Amino acid sequence: MNAVSRRIDLWRARQGSTFDTEQVWVEGAVRARTARRVRTNLRRLEPVAMLTPRWTAPQDFLEDIALDLAVGEPSIGCRTVSFRPLLGRSSAEAWNFILRVLADLANPSWQGRPLPMVVDRRGFYYAAEQMLDEAHTEAPYPVALLAHSCEHVPVDVLEDLALVWARYAERARTDRRCTVLLAGSVDTPALDVGNAARIELGDMGEAEAATALVMQVGAVPPRLLERAAQFSGGVPAVVAALGSGVASGAFPSAPEDMLRAMGPLADELRAAVQSAMRAPDTADRLQDLMLGEPMIEEPSVDRELMMVGLLRHVRGVGPARVELRTAAIIGAAGG
Repeated sequence: MNAVSRRIDLWRARQGSTFDTEQVWVEGAVRARTARRVRTNLRRLEPVAMLTPRWTAPQDFLEDIALDLAVGEPSIGCRTVSFRPLLGRSSAEAWNFILRVLADLANPSWQGRPLPMVVDRRGFYYAAEQMLDEAHTEAPYPVALLAHSCEHVPVDVLEDLALVWARYAERARTDRRCTVLLAGSVDTPALDVGNAARIELGDMGEAEAATALVMQVGAVPPRLLERAAQFSGGVPAVVAALGSGVASGAFPSAPEDMLRAMGPLADELRAAVQSAMRAPDTADRLQDLMLGEPMIEEPSVDRELMMVGLLRHVRGVGPARVELRTAAIIGAAGG
């Protein structure tokens, strides 16, 4: 057994099995609890500001939320959109992109009519408020805009969008029929819309990860499934990459084989680890966390490691603690 495999086994042993029958509901409800919180706020037509750390797959999560809201009672029509296309765009381009989204929210058949083109903040405010008022009066049911990848929107434009929604809420008061969820990987006040609930989209519990793998791959021997779920750490992108990588072959059992099955995501992990290893303080911190034990948070160092997706907070009482998100990080560090 090579050094990387030994370290991963040590990490796994210290994590302890989470497939104990007394813990399965606790561990399995992590992502589901977040979904319930989001649905509750949106059903009340209250805005949500969501932090979506790297590799948490917010698009899949929000599409599931949209489906649940559409078929539930009361029914809410959702428009899910990624702001990733706005990366590197000017403020004017971002304003007009958002206006097209709002027009679709107000009326799905907007393609048949001309849309205003704006070149400044005042024009955006006027056109956006007009479209929200139209959605409020003409939509047959309440509507919600679920937007993710907000880190790609110019900050001033994101603040403009938040202000437009806050103004709408003030006009409508208790008669609101529109709401919004803004999700981004960077924690910024620009995500807030009025009194928006702040919710972090975390990783899956291991039971959820195992379920997701079975949905992708089919029947898997229980021991292999347990090892894969533990290896993934419940990180949604890792779970999806594992499932895709073994969909047409035998399910791997060794950590290095699971890392290889992850394909391009393994390269992303290696790049993140290499970036962290360039600075002595983050390199030392990462090496300590690779032993598998959660450690008391050191914000001055841990913030950077969280930004690149390598750490997460540990749920529980007492001082804030952090841990590696997935054992795949150990494999990426070794190769």
